[in-house]
Amino acid sequence: MFRGIYTASSAMQTKQNQIEIISNNISNVDTTAFKKDVGVTEAFSEKLLMKRENVEGYLRANSNNVKVSNKTLKNGLVKTDIEISRGYLTLEDKNGKGYYKSASVVRDDEGYLRTVYNEYNSNDITKFGAYLLDENSNRINVPEGEITVDNSGNIISGGRQVAKLIVPEARKSIGTINSGTLIDRVMINFNQGAQERTENPMHISLEGNGFFKVRLDSTDDIKYSRSGVFTMDNSGVLRDFLGNIVLSEDGSEIKVPTNSRSLEFKSDGSVVSLNSDSQREQIAKLALVDIYNKEDMQKYGHSYMQMTNNAQAIEHPFGGKVLQGYLEKSNVSAIDEMVDMIQMYRGFESDQKVINAYDQIMQKAANEIGKI
Repeated sequence: MFRGIYTASSAMQTKQNQIEIISNNISNVDTTAFKKDVGVTEAFSEKLLMKRENVEGYLRANSNNVKVSNKTLKNGLVKTDIEISRGYLTLEDKNGKGYYKSASVVRDDEGYLRTVYNEYNSNDITKFGAYLLDENSNRINVPEGEITVDNSGNIISGGRQVAKLIVPEARKSIGTINSGTLIDRVMINFNQGAQERTENPMHISLEGNGFFKVRLDSTDDIKYSRSGVFTMDNSGVLRDFLGNIVLSEDGSEIKVPTNSRSLEFKSDGSVVSLNSDSQREQIAKLALVDIYNKEDMQKYGHSYMQMTNNAQAIEHPFGGKVLQGYLEKSNVSAIDEMVDMIQMYRGFESDQKVINAYDQIMQKAANEIGKI
């Protein structure tokens, strides 16, 4: 009884957090280069329910239907989907052990089979999750390559048996249950927004994955941005819309000559000055990079991005191009966010009704059954 209330209440809390995320997305629908947030939900581990009676042993080992498929991802890793009809697969994460009928796992750098998180709307792996355990609750380590699982639950890799992963069903086993969901993390959707033509020569937009670097005046910290609203201060230093310094590829500030009439931003990020004699001179090149480990990035505010604590940016050369006279719009669709908001509110109301129903049942049990 109480478990049902816990499940419904955790679902309500999760939906409340999702509503806050959606509200923030909607409020930034007109913010230049804003990237929408996506709440990633995670179910609590599936726990085994057991009968109170002390019934020893396991159910008769009838034939098991095991389905295994291997898929090679573009980064070279092999993703293995496992589905069984009898028994359980055991996964262990920060919340403890859980028991499941299916799992998708990838071999990590140390050789262990683990679940993975994917980048939003992509098969790119952002981080590893739970460990797949064998029947003795040990982590399963396999060599590189594809794996197979026979109907007895034996993992075969490289032509040899590595481990047995299927936990048989105990006689006193009833089934599995979880206690609802929670927000595991908030992912950033880095999909590019639409390009808006402004005709302003001090506006630039990046086409393709990447960022330019900005140094904050207040702290000298380096941040990443895609909001290309530029201006010049009285000293001719190129700055962004908040007055922070736009960096060149050598990490220095970009200073525009005093006789410059206008600036031209080339597609490769080169900054060209047109002087009073109508002569062009390349004065710098924007510090443009692509970040390989975007999953380690977080928002700093004002469309700035930074790396999370203890994470180092893995920078790759920028492979896109710079567009002058354009700004990148937010990648938030107001219509899609409103639809998601309505769905969350409806789910919230349904969970609330479930709690009310449980409350009425408990009230009836306390007031009426007690009279008997």
